[in-house]
Order: sequence, then C-alpha cells, then structure tokens
Amino acid sequence: MPYITTCSAPDLSGLSIPLIANYLLNLALTGRGGSNDAQVRSYFHSFLLATDKAVRAYNAGRTLFVEYMASSNRTTLLFHGLAEFETCITTVRRCVNLAVKMAEHPQNPDERLQTFVESYGRGPSIRNRIEHMDEDIEEGGAAGVPAVLGVSSDGTQLQIRDHHLLFTKLAECLSELHALGVALASRER
Repeated sequence: MPYITTCSAPDLSGLSIPLIANYLLNLALTGRGGSNDAQVRSYFHSFLLATDKAVRAYNAGRTLFVEYMASSNRTTLLFHGLAEFETCITTVRRCVNLAVKMAEHPQNPDERLQTFVESYGRGPSIRNRIEHMDEDIEEGGAAGVPAVLGVSSDGTQLQIRDHHLLFTKLAECLSELHALGVALASRER
C-alpha cells in the first residue's frame, strides 16, 4: 500500500508558462513589459525564469505523487516527487527574494510588487516557512537530525524537521508569483 493515498496539492497545470515567452511577445509587439532600468530588468528576467522553474517543479512533483498513489508502492516515484518539491521550495525562495529586490529598487515603483512583498516577502507567513525549510535542506543532517524533505501521511503538507508547509499555501504563493509575473510582463515601461 502506498505511503500516501491522497495528495491535496492543487493542480496548477493551468498556469501558462513560460512567462518569459509572454514577456518577449509583449516587448516585441507592444513595447510593454519589464523595465528600462538595466538592473531592474536583470532582476525581472531572473524572476520570470525562476517563477517558470518553480511552477514546473511543483507540477512535476504533483504529477509524480499522483503516479505514486496509483502505483503499487513504487517508492522511487515518491522520492522523485519530493525532489521536485525541494527544487520548488528553493526556487520560490529565490523568486520572493527577487521580488523584494525589485520592490526596493528606486527605479521600479510598482504597487503590485509592494503588495506582494507585504503579503509574502516580509511577514512570518510563507516566506518564513520556505526559508526555514530551505535552510534545513541546505544543512542536511549537520545538526544531528536528518533533514530530508518529506510529505505528511495524509498528503496535505511538506515537512522537514519541525517545519511544515501546506500544499495549498505553496500553490497560493506560486499562483501569486505567476500573476505578478504576468502583470509585470505587460506593464507600461
């Protein structure tokens, strides 16, 4: 019998990626998107690529979990799914950090960035959880306690050491990152 029989990770396959293609089309066809400032533009390009990567990793991890649940306990599918979610977590952390840098840049006033940073970038909510989980992943077993990303037996959350992250919260953050990317990719320069 599989370790998990349900997975509450919302399906994000409907999010259109790559965002970078959306941006390039807006830029080429309408002259919109991104920024005229070179540093902000670098942050922005990195943000779009990282957001695409995080969404792809999330979707791949979810798909592997679904395949695992339908299998006869093919445990490698579970571990491959966890590896994808690990990539997702570390990449979301990078996305949030890039959003903070863009929001703080004097040549990049944008209310959408400020709103995102206020809700995800500085508070103790998802950013804090992701940072702690990412730090645990980086540490490995250095503190004497194994630090391996896992999934709860009820399939509702990722966990490492004493840190937990609900799939629904991770999906919400990814959806917000994606929406922010879409908005910035089509804004006035």
